[in-house]
Amino acid sequence: MAKSRRRNTTAYSTYGSVAYAPAYDGNAVRAPRREEELRRAPRPKQREQVRRHERARVEVRKAGKVSLFAVVGFMAVAVFAVMLVASYAQLSVANDEMVALQRELSELQSQNTILTAQYEKVFDLATIQEAVGDTMVRPTTDQVVYIDLSAPDTVTLYQEESLDAGIQSLVSGIQNLFSGIIEYFR
Repeated sequence: MAKSRRRNTTAYSTYGSVAYAPAYDGNAVRAPRREEELRRAPRPKQREQVRRHERARVEVRKAGKVSLFAVVGFMAVAVFAVMLVASYAQLSVANDEMVALQRELSELQSQNTILTAQYEKVFDLATIQEAVGDTMVRPTTDQVVYIDLSAPDTVTLYQEESLDAGIQSLVSGIQNLFSGIIEYFR
C-alpha cells in the first residue's frame, strides 16, 4: 500500500507566526497582487429573479367502494326520519282535535248548567206539592231496597266454538293488526 504524504507547497513553515514568511517585506500591510485585485473587482449587482409561487399539487384519493352496511344504515336513518316526521304530523293533528274537543266540552258544560237550571225550575217540589195535595208522602223503610254491587261482574258463555270459528278469529285479528298499522301511518 502506498502512503500518500502531503507535501507542503510553500517554501516556508510559519509555525503559527507570520514573521518567518520569506515574502514579508517589513510593511504591516502588504500590497495586493494583481491576481487578488482581479478577484476582488466589484461585479455589477444582479437582481435576484423573483420566483413564482407554485401551488402544491393536490393529490386526490381514489374513490373507494361504498359499504353495504353504510347504505343500509343511511336507509334506516332515512326511514326513521320519515317516521318521526309522520308521528309529529299526527301529534299536531291530535293536538288540534284535542283543542277543538276541549272547546266543545266547555260549551257543552255551559249548556248543561243552563239546562239543569231550567229542569229544576220545571220540577219545583213546592209546585208539585200544591198540585198533588196531601196525597204525596215519603217512602217508608220497608219500601226502600238497597242493591249490593261490590261483587265483581262475571259472564259465562255456553256456546261451543268450532275450529273454523278459531281460524276466523285469528284471520280477523291479523286483519285488525294490519289495519291498525296502516291507520297509524295515515
